[in-house]
Amino acid sequence: MKKDIVHLVHALLTLVIACAAEELAPGIFGVGLPVLLSSSLYCAINRKPLEGILFALAAGAAEDSVASLPLASSVSFFVVAGALFRGFKLSPFVAPAVYPVYQFWVWAWLGSAMQGNILLRMLAAFPVGAMVFSLVWFFLRWLDGKAALDEK
Repeated sequence: MKKDIVHLVHALLTLVIACAAEELAPGIFGVGLPVLLSSSLYCAINRKPLEGILFALAAGAAEDSVASLPLASSVSFFVVAGALFRGFKLSPFVAPAVYPVYQFWVWAWLGSAMQGNILLRMLAAFPVGAMVFSLVWFFLRWLDGKAALDEK
């Protein structure tokens, strides 16, 4: 029971920090920072399946509200991406390639309402995604150690 509460508090803290980072950080090359997406993929790989899916649902809903996207547009992508990463046991080094796909996904939902050319956004999304994914994964790994989430 105590360990479940620690996991819940850790997930809530991660969501709050990720939302704040996405909202306050300026975009790079016209694309925002994928802090919620990277933390969602981290939890999909490093948590139990139910925890990963629930975190992906919460992170996707937070992304929809922070970015003013249509209802369930990010939720569906986050859950599918997390399930694919967990199901196929993909390496974390593949994670930066998910952000350009997410840019295309959002463009499919919004169409011409998106600012900028979709191809340029997808090209800019890869280096931004690689940078943010590595920083977020490093921070969450450190936070896992401080919260002693791996302890039995």
